[in-house]
Amino acid sequence: MKSKKVRKKKVVLNSALAVIIGGVLMGCSANSESPEKLTKEKEVKKEKEVKKETTKLEDLELSDRQLIFKTDVEALTELNIPEYALKKTVKQYEVNEEVGGGIFTESGGMTSISYGEIRDETVSMDKEQAIAKANAWIHTAFNEFDAELLEKKEPVVAEMLKTELGDEVEESVIGYRIEYPNEYDGIKIQYEGISVMLDDYGVIYGNITWNEYEKIDSPHDYGAAQKVDFKRSEELIADVITKENKELGLDENSEDAKVVSNVELIFAEIGEESYTPVWYYEMEDGRTYYVNCMDGQANSL
Repeated sequence: MKSKKVRKKKVVLNSALAVIIGGVLMGCSANSESPEKLTKEKEVKKEKEVKKETTKLEDLELSDRQLIFKTDVEALTELNIPEYALKKTVKQYEVNEEVGGGIFTESGGMTSISYGEIRDETVSMDKEQAIAKANAWIHTAFNEFDAELLEKKEPVVAEMLKTELGDEVEESVIGYRIEYPNEYDGIKIQYEGISVMLDDYGVIYGNITWNEYEKIDSPHDYGAAQKVDFKRSEELIADVITKENKELGLDENSEDAKVVSNVELIFAEIGEESYTPVWYYEMEDGRTYYVNCMDGQANSL
């Protein structure tokens, strides 16, 4: 009797339950796209801890090094920067008992519901079906949340993948993550929105952070400072990245050290009292930065 050779495969889950807390809500992740451009879940780890550094407009030393962008730069140059800041009123949502699950609440308005781990099985549903199931769950999960706010919003969809490593790499979709970022005047508010992860068995995890905001005067004097547009932010960030690369011993001519995977204009909490418009940068190697549109401070996160 002839023995059969069995090809062993190593299975890697490209997503974990903890990943759902991240994504576009954490900082407008570059790897999340609209339903027309589904992308893989990635968890990027930094090899070294990057020292936090600040560059102000008056201290800028421009670098000749050019950044490489994987996003629509022309669209960024056309964005109008708000001349105001936002004040937050925390809104905590109660969970409808009928949806079950383990309920967790945190300060700042976040409420989450967990039903367990994602299963290691290929799903039969497509992205449109996943969106429909997520929307149905959202409509019943959180009391006092007006789900009609999402009707005109396009969700961000990401595939949860399983990778089998063998003679050939095989990938299969084991679930989806659906996210609706909270916005003010069409600009995302960092760390805010609704996120749902689901597979063929139903919702695995969901959370909501959807606070209320009102306009307030900017804490910065526009008579003394000019708003930082995208082009100016690029110069500021290039200077910070150049200095960091030298500290980390990275080759400035290496493409990995200067590829920008995503840039967005968002509202971020600067200080304890207000949310300010900033340019959020995410590098291909996982490093993240922001440039304050009001005073030009550029920081690594």
